[in-house]
Amino acid sequence: MQDGTADRGEIHRPAANDNPGPEARVEDAVMRLARLLGRQNACEHFQQSETANDNAPTGEASER
Repeated sequence: MQDGTADRGEIHRPAANDNPGPEARVEDAVMRLARLLGRQNACEHFQQSETANDNAPTGEASER
């Protein structure tokens, strides 16, 4: 290290209070929201695709 602590054999220890800062909490919240929105979007897309497939008569779908 430039301050000379490595020369004296000292080991860097993280602070006892190493809680994440506000940036990390915001990033976690944004990622959680993105996952929820993605799930909602996937569910809506899946429901729409099932609804679109309901219009075919049963016999015609199996003959193709």
